[in-house]
Amino acid sequence: MNTAFRLLSESETVIDRIQGLGTAENQLKDPDYWGSVGIITITGILVVFLILAILIIFFWLMGTIFKSIDKSRAAKKVAIKAETPAPAAAPVVEESPAEEEELDNDDEIVAVISAAIAAYEGDSGYTIKSISRYTDRRTRSAWSLAGIGKNMSQF
Repeated sequence: MNTAFRLLSESETVIDRIQGLGTAENQLKDPDYWGSVGIITITGILVVFLILAILIIFFWLMGTIFKSIDKSRAAKKVAIKAETPAPAAAPVVEESPAEEEELDNDDEIVAVISAAIAAYEGDSGYTIKSISRYTDRRTRSAWSLAGIGKNMSQF
C-alpha cells in the first residue's frame, strides 16, 4: 500500500515535468519519458484495481447483510406460523345422486342452446348438427396477429 502512495506522489511530479516540456517532440526527446509514462500507467492501473477491490468488498458485504436479514425474516415467519393454530376444517357436504345427474345431463344443455339460437335467428330454418366446447387454439395473441396483418397487407 505504501508503494501505491509513493507511486501516486511520484506521478504528480512526473506529470508536471512532462507538461513543462511543451511539445510532443520535446517530450519524446526527454530521456526519462518512457519511465514517466510507465509510472503514470502503473499508477492508473493500481487505482483502477484498488477501486475495483473496494467495490467487490462492498457488494459482498451488502450481500451477506441482506442474506442474514432474509434468514431472520424467514425465521420470524416460521415462528409466527408455529404459534398460530390451524384453521378448523370445513364440514364436508356430500352431493346427492340427483344433483350429479342434473350437472351431467347434456340433453338439457343442448335444449337450452337450441332455444337460444332459435330465439336469436327467428323463424328461419336451421339445423344444429353438433355442439362442442370452444377451445382457443390460437398460438399468437391478438396484438401479434394485428401486427402480422398490417405488415403483410402490402402483399
